[in-house]
Amino acid sequence: MRRVLALAAMLALVGCQARPRDPGTVVFLIESSPANLDPRIGSDAQSQRIDALLFDGLVARDARFQFTPALAERWEQPNPLTLVFHLRSGVRFHDGRALTARDVVWTIQSMRSGVVISPKAASYASVDTMEAPDDLTVVLHLKHPDNFLLTNLSTGRWGLFPRGAERSSGSIRWGRGRFDL
Repeated sequence: MRRVLALAAMLALVGCQARPRDPGTVVFLIESSPANLDPRIGSDAQSQRIDALLFDGLVARDARFQFTPALAERWEQPNPLTLVFHLRSGVRFHDGRALTARDVVWTIQSMRSGVVISPKAASYASVDTMEAPDDLTVVLHLKHPDNFLLTNLSTGRWGLFPRGAERSSGSIRWGRGRFDL
């Protein structure tokens, strides 16, 4: 009987050995698959949870739900119809291209114009015009005051894409790894 128990214990321990993991692979558990990993499109909880890990917004929210800097190191609202974001310098996309104000304008415009069919397009309906006066400054001119615009530009709700990027087509390359869509 002892031999049988010892053999069973040994087999159980051998079966628990894990294979070495690829350092370019991220593994985590979620209750169901995300609908889409393009933050302009995915609006389900799983998509937004993963998008918050992969993409940064212009602003973030802290533990007290206060807005904090993210890709925008600071912002101001000189009047109720104007928001000015000052981007962090040195931020790069996965392919090495520098993040510029034109990328921010293009990302919002890609949803509003229909280049990307997005359920989030209406979140930016208050934006009248946008400009990028230099590489690190984005100016949003609003049609009317919008209390939710900062929330819609925050990490987990939104993510920036390089100017000219169309809808994601299968995977996002991030560093040495790859995320399948």
